Amino acid sequence: MMSSDTQSLKRIVIMGGGLTGWTAALALAKGLRGLGMEIVVIDHPAHRQQDLHNEATTPACVAFHRWLGLAENELVAATGASFQLASYFNAWSDARQAYFMPYNDHGFMLNRIDFSHYVVGRHLQGHALAYDDYSLAAVAAKRGRFCHPSVQESSLLSTLHYGLCLNTASYANYLREFALRLKVMHVEAETVAIQQHHDGNIASLRLAPLGNAQHYSGLTANGEITADFYLDCSGAQARLIEKQLDVAWQSRVNTLPMTHVVSHAHHVALNQTLPSHRELRTAAAGWIQTLGSQTHCEQQYFYHADFTSSELAARALGDAENAQVKPLRSGRRASFWYKNCLALGEAAGSMGPLGAGHLHLVQSALLRFLQLLPAHLPAHYNAAEFNRLTHLEYDHIEDFHALHYYLAANNSHAKANNDFWQNIHTNPLTDRLAYKLELFKQRGHIPFYEGETFSAGMWTSLLLGNGYWPERTNPLINTMDAHWVEQQLESMKKRIAAAANAMPEQALYLHQQQLGHT
Repeated sequence: MMSSDTQSLKRIVIMGGGLTGWTAALALAKGLRGLGMEIVVIDHPAHRQQDLHNEATTPACVAFHRWLGLAENELVAATGASFQLASYFNAWSDARQAYFMPYNDHGFMLNRIDFSHYVVGRHLQGHALAYDDYSLAAVAAKRGRFCHPSVQESSLLSTLHYGLCLNTASYANYLREFALRLKVMHVEAETVAIQQHHDGNIASLRLAPLGNAQHYSGLTANGEITADFYLDCSGAQARLIEKQLDVAWQSRVNTLPMTHVVSHAHHVALNQTLPSHRELRTAAAGWIQTLGSQTHCEQQYFYHADFTSSELAARALGDAENAQVKPLRSGRRASFWYKNCLALGEAAGSMGPLGAGHLHLVQSALLRFLQLLPAHLPAHYNAAEFNRLTHLEYDHIEDFHALHYYLAANNSHAKANNDFWQNIHTNPLTDRLAYKLELFKQRGHIPFYEGETFSAGMWTSLLLGNGYWPERTNPLINTMDAHWVEQQLESMKKRIAAAANAMPEQALYLHQQQLGHT
């Protein structure tokens, strides 16, 4: 169907189902609806990639669901998802640390000066303050409480930003059902051969059909399917973008030192408290994330195999017998969109879930792709712009994640005599991150660039919450009445605490929401 001549797009083939493939299928079915374009998902049960049981998402995922037209109450009830208000840093940068980092800014601007400058000013004057006491989302997360943001801007509840903790298998099935309703075709088949045109574009896939594939009219007599564009959602196998098109992989294992993840999930009892946060803590050869949906609680140990074994990593989770090990490859493609193929998910890159995980990168790439997808191919400038913007996004996320490692490695007390963290401590920062930290140290200011995923407020929260304080702040702070500043901060703190206390526990809130839905 595709040739080197200008050709309109009539069919897009997605290689691979699972979380990545069905997210792509539903997004394309929604974004291209009305154009008469056929979307086909080709996968084989034996090749479906192994996802972790739970995945924490950011508020961007909530917005993505709204764009798709998914009813959140129905999604949460059907998949067993839970709400997340913050990340809990448990002794991450200090043995005594217990810090909750929300998705949004802290406090309120006073006299047109950002709130963080007041906290930094108090700190420089010798006053001890808990920065997360000035965020409703953080205080509510400490107490396991949740409610949706208020639409009234005058309400403290309007400041809440939240993500979701998703059960990946249930969520993928939920997206699949919606995609099929929008006429996405699903072909279960083994891809046995891939053909290319003389110009390097992918021409067709030859399939060995299973079940329903034999009845799909888009297959030729010898089992071939042609398309104008292909999405590689085959996971780490990267069957199109790497094995066929030979697009290089750029390793980032030095700045994001993960080679494996070992995980263990267990069912959640009906009467068990449901947290509204995920927990992050350091370990001997990496770090452990704990997160819970309504149905499962999962621990995930991201580690470097040069510093521990899978057996020791599994034992650190307390259940070596039932733990699952998955290899990881930190890095990204040199080109995400190459010829008539776009790589998504692990075929495109892997950064770990410290700030923005697998699903965020998939959803973000799909929205960008739909903005740049042309009516006709080839589209060299569209592909170049997509790759430029995606590399920018990866750059900033890589720095945000690397900052987590940097802050943990600088905790000399907790990391003493530990080879992994001592090795991290010697790793150089990127010039981008070093510049950002120096500017923050000199003035308490975070620059915000094109392609940033995390707000300046989240960067500030990560730094202050982990004990990285500027040496100076806005000089106007020192001209203000110290008693007035103290009163303002105390008033904020009390109002936030009262609002958090009035919120229901998450389990109760979910029960009330489901009763209201039924």
